[in-house]
Amino acid sequence: MSEIKKVGILVFNDVEILDYAGPLQVFSAANYIDSDVLKSPITIGTKSKVSVSKSKISITCNKRLSSRIKLDLFIIPGGFGTRSILEDKKLLAKIDRVIINAKVTASVCTGSLILAKLGYLSNKTATTHFAAVDLMRRLDETITVDRTKRYIDHGDIITAEGVSAGIDMSFYLLEKFYGKLLSDEVRKYIEYYPEAIENSKT
Repeated sequence: MSEIKKVGILVFNDVEILDYAGPLQVFSAANYIDSDVLKSPITIGTKSKVSVSKSKISITCNKRLSSRIKLDLFIIPGGFGTRSILEDKKLLAKIDRVIINAKVTASVCTGSLILAKLGYLSNKTATTHFAAVDLMRRLDETITVDRTKRYIDHGDIITAEGVSAGIDMSFYLLEKFYGKLLSDEVRKYIEYYPEAIENSKT
């Protein structure tokens, strides 16, 4: 059985909806299918309630961000809200402590900028949203940005491209930590077969 059981997803004002909702859907479905394998994923908010980017949706978070939170897998999504986090030293310190306590940290889209700011991508190859490449390089010139890969795995640190890439990364992590059988069952349950789009074209 995998040692990755506790999954937490950071949410903040102006988080991109699919950045957090994609992984949340995948890991929630995995918990629904086999609750013995992993616990239900939780949302960890910088506030008790946060507003989602480009919508009138607000999220009531499962937990408030705290340096005492311990997770197996910590997912940092992106969105315009990452820009203000980059300038908030106290918030960055709390996020850093969660990363230190987690076994694996994965970013989606511009969530990688937070990892870059905290130094976790120094001298590494990483990916991010196409519109954030220049900013990532300014944050840390030692980062090699590779936009040819959907996600890049360094073991304890993983980065994924923009927005929808978080779903692909989540399925990759499901298979890595829990096996192909569960990953395939979750794909079937949520009917996620992006390759079927091409096959259905006439």
